[in-house]
Amino acid sequence: MTESIQNLQKMMALQKLVKKIRPLIHCITNPISIHDCANVVLAAGGRPIMAEHPREVEQITETAQALMLNLGNITDVRMESMKRSLAAANKKGIPVLLDLVGVACSDLRREYASELLQTGTISVLKGNMSEILEMAGEESHSIGIDAGIQDTLTPENLEKVIECFQSMAKRTGAVILASGKTDLIVDAAEAYAVENGDAMMSEITGTGCMLGAVCSTYLGGVHVSTAQNTCEIKMIHAVLLGAAVMGIAGELAAEDSHGPGSFQIRFLDFLYQIDGKLLGIKGKINRVL
Repeated sequence: MTESIQNLQKMMALQKLVKKIRPLIHCITNPISIHDCANVVLAAGGRPIMAEHPREVEQITETAQALMLNLGNITDVRMESMKRSLAAANKKGIPVLLDLVGVACSDLRREYASELLQTGTISVLKGNMSEILEMAGEESHSIGIDAGIQDTLTPENLEKVIECFQSMAKRTGAVILASGKTDLIVDAAEAYAVENGDAMMSEITGTGCMLGAVCSTYLGGVHVSTAQNTCEIKMIHAVLLGAAVMGIAGELAAEDSHGPGSFQIRFLDFLYQIDGKLLGIKGKINRVL
């Protein structure tokens, strides 16, 4: 059996498990995308809870199967809550996804993200190419919270970028997810390119945050699978599945919509409908290292 088939089978098993167990996903995110993040967690098979008050987040995180921290539109309250939730998740062995929104354009966010990495364990570090490069200590060219064109992943810079991100993965212990036209997913041993998606996804706000929420939902499945010792599913399978499912939903929605309004509705519909068969047919996942 080839490695690609084995990975597909593990992703299909993970997706099926998530829909069966409906893991609770605690999301501390920004008000711009909070509604959409909650909806995509539901569509992927999880149950969202969006608590952010510092006096309750530890208790809520302890009951969850995964934690998503999103630095968009950051506030003092959410910064305190994220620290507390990260500590609670680490104490319980709950996987944590940190979405590095804006770290390439804000000293506050970059320094805060560095503090979280120094004080806690992160399972997945997610951002666009500019944000990941910035956190890796490389030159970046962001435009606000968007990646700069100079940071686009190309065949010419692929090897160098993988080397950089793999070093970061080894240093932090996290799976690295750099989103873009091609999503690059790297851990200490492997690297994959996911080529699913459509340009319409950039015409609505929050798709990057939604990607983090979907990946976190599948991380919840990995947490349960690991506890039950049911199959050899790893964190990287959750990230690969999240990136592929989001991209496929975007492709299908773009074919069946007339603009950003109808696209957003159809995107959520297709995200809900994607099953293992469609993942096998439409998924564009290639190992690049």
